Amino acid sequence: MDHILKKFLTPEARRTKSGRRLSDYFTNNLHEAPFETVSSIADKVGLSPMTVTRYLRELGYGSLQELKVELRHGPISSAWDISDSVDALRREQGEGRLLSELVVQQIEVLQRLHQLTHNPDWQPIVDALVQTPNLHIASYQNIGYIVRYFSEQMTYVRPGVRYVDGMNGTYVEVFDSPAADTLLVLVDCRRFASKSQLLYQAAMAAGIKVLLITDSHCDWAQEDNTLTLTIPIMGWRTWDSFMPLAALLDLLVTSCVVSTGASAVSRANQIRSLQDHFSDFAKG
Repeated sequence: MDHILKKFLTPEARRTKSGRRLSDYFTNNLHEAPFETVSSIADKVGLSPMTVTRYLRELGYGSLQELKVELRHGPISSAWDISDSVDALRREQGEGRLLSELVVQQIEVLQRLHQLTHNPDWQPIVDALVQTPNLHIASYQNIGYIVRYFSEQMTYVRPGVRYVDGMNGTYVEVFDSPAADTLLVLVDCRRFASKSQLLYQAAMAAGIKVLLITDSHCDWAQEDNTLTLTIPIMGWRTWDSFMPLAALLDLLVTSCVVSTGASAVSRANQIRSLQDHFSDFAKG
């Protein structure tokens, strides 16, 4: 990302008053660019959308989308790359700065997620989650455990939910039902699992609608039949935080409960009766 930042700091990028305002905006908020539009940037800096577009063109970007593509195609490293000095981390922890910085970033992520729930695409995604007869949920590697919990939570909201782990080597359960009655929720972030794109391609070929929950590094989901939620970036040191994904999934469950209303209450009561019958839970 450093080579992109340098473009916004050149004398050419800052030669006009509007250029300096946009230069300051992009250098301070480049991590937010994947979630912005030309109009939203224009509103934040107090300029016209045409001025923002012209500025980007002068820097060699035909559109904001070209900048987003360049950001996505940056190096995709492991989610865990602890290069900070352990001694430095301990010193910051002792000074109280390490965790306070984390809390500030978590609050900022929650604010961006709240904005996401007000986007026009949010309610159609919730509708698809609660109305599609067969809901299959797939994820991989370390985030698979978070997504499996999301899957279990969704079983309280509605029937027909299944977490697919691919252990059968075919994912055949995803393709057993009519495509029109099936929604595949595919959750994956950097570094992407090799099977993730393969499952996505197979679902697209079968005409199955996909809800892809991913990050801004993903550039292979461009089909019209794809619903997409992009997890806000949290630049927390050199290792990834699971909080943005967990919070996003929690918001989805809550929205689905509200959307289904009384049927979710009935479903939860049914599951509670089964829990009591099989005695797997302590009686409270």
